[in-house]
Amino acid sequence: MADVFGGLAGSGGDDGPAAALTDDEVALLDAVLETGALLGAELDPRYRVLALTFEPTEERYAWGPADDRRIQVLASPVSVILGSLRREGEDDSKELLTFTEEQLVDVVAALDGPEVHGPLFEGMEPRPGEWGPRFSLEGRSSAPDGITRRLRLEVAVADLTFGLFARFDHVEVRNPAGEDLRLPSGG
Repeated sequence: MADVFGGLAGSGGDDGPAAALTDDEVALLDAVLETGALLGAELDPRYRVLALTFEPTEERYAWGPADDRRIQVLASPVSVILGSLRREGEDDSKELLTFTEEQLVDVVAALDGPEVHGPLFEGMEPRPGEWGPRFSLEGRSSAPDGITRRLRLEVAVADLTFGLFARFDHVEVRNPAGEDLRLPSGG
């Protein structure tokens, strides 16, 4: 079992980043991402940040008209990350393909923008055997933080199925210029 975090200590206090989304905003973010495209994923184990790049559909993009609808969703501090890349044969056989945290970028890029279906922020950690006999990528931190939120993403392209699960505390959203984006919290 790979420990991609190397036992790093926590990153920051309990309040989290100033741009962290509220619970209401995270629920709205789920709706924004529904049927959008997953464009990228990257894990920085040193700072325990998972960065996911999405392109919401024009109808669901919540920040007004834009030429570039890509958004980056940052999850931190990550305490658990599980990844699975499976190839299904015509005879219903399944082959687990392993990859490292450095290869996560290439794995998601090779999927070529699969459509996302959610909700993403309510999924439970995959049970043993659910995504195969083991995970393609597995990392767990011994730090006491990074446990309040969950993200579970599963996409399929041709004969490949990619799954990603993370446990963390804070969610931030940024536009391509790196500016923080907020969602109306309805309150």
